[in-house]
Amino acid sequence: MTTEPISLQAIFDIAPLVIDTAFAIIALASAIAALTPTPRDDDFWGRAYGVLEILALNIGQAKQVPPNRVGGRFTPS
Repeated sequence: MTTEPISLQAIFDIAPLVIDTAFAIIALASAIAALTPTPRDDDFWGRAYGVLEILALNIGQAKQVPPNRVGGRFTPS
């Protein structure tokens, strides 16, 4: 069983598809994050929303504050 090395031409042929897919994922995640309310961050949906914000490149000050973190402090309910 022999494997052929990947040619530079094959990499250039697939690069636009990879870049377009990455931009589509970022755009879709950004739209979902912008249109949905931020859930509490201590349950499953809150953690899934955190992953969505990472995919949307919402980092730092661009993130919305979860409802259980008022004023930057954790407030149990």
